[in-house]
Amino acid sequence: MSRQNPDYLKATENHSELCTLIAMEECGELIQAISKAKRGKLNKDNLTEEIADVLICIHWLQKIYNITMSDIYNWVNIKEDRIMDKLARDEFM
Repeated sequence: MSRQNPDYLKATENHSELCTLIAMEECGELIQAISKAKRGKLNKDNLTEEIADVLICIHWLQKIYNITMSDIYNWVNIKEDRIMDKLARDEFM
């Protein structure tokens, strides 16, 4: 998912505070793009771009806070099970 360019990795590591702020902003922009799509104003290119931005930020956050993919996938499995249980019980509506 991430670039392997050492200069890129070093630049992001040296600017962890800025990368954290950018990550929060990018998550907000993704929320806006999803909201527009839900209202029938889907801009697929914009939504795709916002998803890409968030994926980049996720990689930054992993590096900054020393979070492994294994850590993330453990939580993904737990969360997916919880969502399936809620869907089965119609708790989302």
